[in-house]
Amino acid sequence: MSHTASRTHTVPAALPLLPGALPLIGHALRLLHDPAGFLTTAPAHGPLSRVRLGPLTATLVSDPALTREVLLDDALYDKGGPLYDRIADVMGNGLLACPHARHRQQRRLLQPVFHKDRVPAHLDLMAAEITDGIDQWRPGQTLDMAAQAQALTARAIVATLFDGTLDGATVTTMVEDMSAITAGIYSHALLPAAYTRLPLPAHRRYTRAQSHLRATLGRIITEHRARTTDHGAFLSLLTEPGPDGHTLTDKDVSDQVITFFIAGMETTGNALAWAAHHLAQDAALQQRVHAEAAALPAGPPTHTHLPHLELTSRVITETLRHYPPVWLLTRSVTRDTTLGDHPLRAGDTVVISAHLVQHLPSAHPRPHHFAPDRWSRPTPPVPGSLIPFGLGARKCIGDTLGMGELTLALAALTRRWHLIPTTAAPVRYEKDIVIRPRKLHLHLRPRQAPSPS
Repeated sequence: MSHTASRTHTVPAALPLLPGALPLIGHALRLLHDPAGFLTTAPAHGPLSRVRLGPLTATLVSDPALTREVLLDDALYDKGGPLYDRIADVMGNGLLACPHARHRQQRRLLQPVFHKDRVPAHLDLMAAEITDGIDQWRPGQTLDMAAQAQALTARAIVATLFDGTLDGATVTTMVEDMSAITAGIYSHALLPAAYTRLPLPAHRRYTRAQSHLRATLGRIITEHRARTTDHGAFLSLLTEPGPDGHTLTDKDVSDQVITFFIAGMETTGNALAWAAHHLAQDAALQQRVHAEAAALPAGPPTHTHLPHLELTSRVITETLRHYPPVWLLTRSVTRDTTLGDHPLRAGDTVVISAHLVQHLPSAHPRPHHFAPDRWSRPTPPVPGSLIPFGLGARKCIGDTLGMGELTLALAALTRRWHLIPTTAAPVRYEKDIVIRPRKLHLHLRPRQAPSPS
């Protein structure tokens, strides 16, 4: 465990600096253009190494046990560093970005929304929305699966957050704003501030999207507070007084909505797209998943069907191992300590990466092979080597909801459509903090008529 370092502690040899750092921008180009390749080279330099995020030198963790140590001690390794500074610009003090001092209070406030008694209703609503969207596709279409999966999960999160009251144009605009924001977060975190202040089109889109999204949410929240009735939607729960009588301000509600909209649309949509990609590449696996979904009763899948979707769930788990939500996370050290045998000082930045530890051969044999059946064995993964939702007190509050939504969505997709790749070329990544596929096009062949509603 971490402990306060003695001032007389013998300092070990300096950590190695990963190759490829450039003046002023450090490793930014490598992290923007080939994050997977760059991160998977780090373990060869030891469990800890140095990486440069623009002008800042940070400690990169390449060991599951040390990654786990960082995640479990969120007071010592607090949210911070260049990545979270940019996330906080967008999300304010939402649950994902808020510091340790505010996290416990926020988590208690939001926990009723994710109570186990509420999750089934959320899942059934999400699955119905996603199934309806899938049934609107047409035989013979070639889809941009990343965009379509994002549209499906946007429908689901809108139904949950806003009780389905938003018009299509507003949803489309919010999705566009979110996409511009997540793309901008990564470059603004990695590149020097002087560069990100230049009046370039991408920088203007990033700034404009933040302002526009906040204005849109301000209008939605004002309209919602004026409603005389509600139906138990997520936004209603946020705007009601809490157990202590405290009501969130509009800014507080906006912070939380942005947080959960990004989590519910961006990261879930990307995972669904990647899962569809791998099924399209493996006809035998796709047929097995289809058979499992086809055995369900007619109509949209529901939470009651999850125990019967065991293979589908394994596909989702393997997808999240291959493609966790984001490339990396930063933490700020709050007091002098040691990590492994390396001293850290208060204010230092630590970088952790689920993608890195989830592709270690020592933890996951043949890590670049997509193998859902690896999760059929009872042996648990190496601690700290499977962390798509994080760990400890700051583990994603919606992990159960997200896993259930993805499982039901993939079942609905494979029951209705046979997915065919349009090219054998490997799919590339967008230059984004979220792990998003670029130009992932799949062809549709119908499996059966749409399920009756």
